[in-house]
Amino acid sequence: MPASPVPPWSLSSLKLPKAIEAGPNAAALHAALRQQARPLWTGGALLVPTASWSPAIASVLQSAHGEGRLVRGLEMIEKTLEREARGLKLADARSETSRGSRVSRLVLLASDGTERFYRQAERLLAQQGPRLLAIRVDADSARFASLVSEATGVVRALMLEHKELVASLLTAMYPVE
Repeated sequence: MPASPVPPWSLSSLKLPKAIEAGPNAAALHAALRQQARPLWTGGALLVPTASWSPAIASVLQSAHGEGRLVRGLEMIEKTLEREARGLKLADARSETSRGSRVSRLVLLASDGTERFYRQAERLLAQQGPRLLAIRVDADSARFASLVSEATGVVRALMLEHKELVASLLTAMYPVE
């Protein structure tokens, strides 16, 4: 069975984790994500949601870090996603079916990145297709680094690796009623 190409990334066609999609606030959360969307950089082609920093976000990220479900740094995120994509491709080939595309990973981007950093993040979104959602947070790299106790240097990107944590963080970022 030939490998299916990665579908293009588009905020309007993303399927959120089942825990959100099955809930009563799914449509409102999709609307909030679209309403808060902006290009990552001046020449950016993809619209990415933005969010304000809150203690609820910090709490979910600290929990994820404690569980070993937080990847830091865009390079490490890219390597992790590539490794996972290879594994998914092999699993799909063995089962002779293709899996649905649903957000299972969430990348948070700090507000103090360079244009080059945001271009790299946009490229990563385009490569990984609809299983990845990125959100630009109104927080700088020092705030991100403060969440990861062993972090040294600049931390401009954090990725949640588990769909339940992704759902928790999305509902913390965009509390809709």
